[in-house]
Amino acid sequence: MQSKWEKFTKELANLSFFWFFGVGFFLIFRISFIAIFSKQLSSAANLPEILKVLLMGFRFDCTAVSYFVIIPFLLLLALGRFGKTQPARIARIVCQYIFVLLSTVICFVTINYFGEYHNQFNNFLFLGLYDDQKAVLHTIMEDFHPWRNLIGMLLTIIASLLILRYFEPKTYIYNQLRQLKFKNHAAVVVIVSLILMIFSLRGSVTSVPALRKWAGVSKDAFLNKTVINPYRSLIYAMEDFDEINLLSDVNPYMDEASFKANFNQPLVTDYLKKTTAGTSTQKPKQIFLVIMESYDSWPLMDKYQPFLLSTQLCKIKNNGTHFSHFLPAADATFDSFGAIVTNVPYCGVNISKIGQVNDPFATSLFGQFNKLNYQTNLFYGGFSSWQNIEEFSKYQGVQRFFSATDAGGNSESGTWGVEDEKLFDLVLSKTDAQKESLNVILTSSYHAPYTVDVAQKGFPYTSEKDFPASVQKYFDGSMTMEEVGHLWYGDYAIGQFIEKAKQKYPDAVFLFTGDHFGRRFINSHPNLYERSSVGLVMYGKNIPQAKPHTAGSHIDIMPTLIEMVAPKGFEYYSFGTSMYAPHKDLSITFNKMVTQNQMYCLPKDAAVESIDLNTMQEKSLPSTPLKKDYNQQMALAWYYTMKGNQLQKKTKK
Repeated sequence: MQSKWEKFTKELANLSFFWFFGVGFFLIFRISFIAIFSKQLSSAANLPEILKVLLMGFRFDCTAVSYFVIIPFLLLLALGRFGKTQPARIARIVCQYIFVLLSTVICFVTINYFGEYHNQFNNFLFLGLYDDQKAVLHTIMEDFHPWRNLIGMLLTIIASLLILRYFEPKTYIYNQLRQLKFKNHAAVVVIVSLILMIFSLRGSVTSVPALRKWAGVSKDAFLNKTVINPYRSLIYAMEDFDEINLLSDVNPYMDEASFKANFNQPLVTDYLKKTTAGTSTQKPKQIFLVIMESYDSWPLMDKYQPFLLSTQLCKIKNNGTHFSHFLPAADATFDSFGAIVTNVPYCGVNISKIGQVNDPFATSLFGQFNKLNYQTNLFYGGFSSWQNIEEFSKYQGVQRFFSATDAGGNSESGTWGVEDEKLFDLVLSKTDAQKESLNVILTSSYHAPYTVDVAQKGFPYTSEKDFPASVQKYFDGSMTMEEVGHLWYGDYAIGQFIEKAKQKYPDAVFLFTGDHFGRRFINSHPNLYERSSVGLVMYGKNIPQAKPHTAGSHIDIMPTLIEMVAPKGFEYYSFGTSMYAPHKDLSITFNKMVTQNQMYCLPKDAAVESIDLNTMQEKSLPSTPLKKDYNQQMALAWYYTMKGNQLQKKTKK
């Protein structure tokens, strides 16, 4: 008769085999996936790249399989000590059947879905809910070989169940566990099993779990699409769909009657059309627009410059134009990035997931510079899978996309990608000095978990006591020295880049702005300006030394550049206005506005916050007459984002 421990180890051995079987199931699926669509592999897809993808995919698979193992595992832990392993055994067998059935179906569906949409599950999976159901069913029956897939699924299910049944009575793992005879071996086995289960559920043995933003580990775009487990892909698709449809059909900024009264032209772009005035100066050959991670305005303020955290950018702004009354489009990186490259103000909807629901925006920075015969490049310090950035940018017209992978990065380089220096070196190596180009650069180093060895780079401080005496009074420990060091490092990398770039590209123009307020400040009481502004610095060919107080924001960058390079009479589309336009005195962003003298914050269901930009005095207001301008811009932006360009829908006859 078996002892309680023998019963426990026998069932634990079977659970372990179930886990190995599940992980192996998805490994075979991923290899088959790659083989079926092998024509999509690029020249970069060598054996090391495939192994990187399989390893990262293994992390996602561990998580998926663990959810099928966790119930019988917990039952075994709870009841096994009493010798009652039968409930765990029954639960395991049921979970094995469920796993085989569901996993077979989802893997086959994934392969067919990819064949149609060239991606694993995304929000398009749910668009059929609003389509012609009969037409959808007909398409499935005609184009997706249902009988062939059904036979394939049946064979997979039968083979999987036979394997599980065959190995059910085998004792290899059980015998290995039985041989453990050291002191307290039972407690050690239980604790180790529990720890391994936690690691498996997270897909990681570190503090960083397996998440979508790290899936882009390969230089090959197709291989990156095979990384995420089908179950996780389906969950992401559901989350993305919910996010896109959160606002439904109701415009949150203006009721339907008011919207129709304000916007009665046929197209959204009828309200965005502009014509260039032309310029007498020679246009720049290269344009470098650097969007700096979490880089806000306060380090550039005279008050804080003695901290010496932004010496390089201060040097650049002193030799160029610094627009200090400048706001980000949003409070998150992609929301601001999306507004910059599409020129559509962020209105509360994350456009990274919308994909090809509507046509590319006519206001696109990339699309309009393509018309001007500039090569358009995007350099991102993170991975291409983050926020769908590669596919999103290509759909909006960017010709060439580069990510951390192209700079030699991998997931161990840090949560968000490669060091800024490596990113800038990639820019220098990929930008042709003889070709006209627009180069958008999105950095990532000034972001948790702060992996750069800033001391090795020359960061001069080890504690707040090292700060210059004149500014120590401003610091209260609200930022860690690690955070301060990475702020300094972002500036350091800019300095390294600009010294090399201005030699290689003498006819270039450089622009620097932050993606959003860094959510970190040297003390716990930043004023509205200090916790809002990101600034815009322009430097290079024909850029004057100036410090204008022109009101601006991210959506004003594109028209500024268009007016700088386009011939007179060039027609373009923009929500924003050139920073050099006469009498420009208002710029609107999500929940905020700025004029030459005031900055406003418009929190929902609360008083308006304002700050006088001349005296830096803050006050609360019951309202502002500029709210009408805010609602008009945001209503149109929301409509363009959610509904597309057509304002007057054609009625059916």
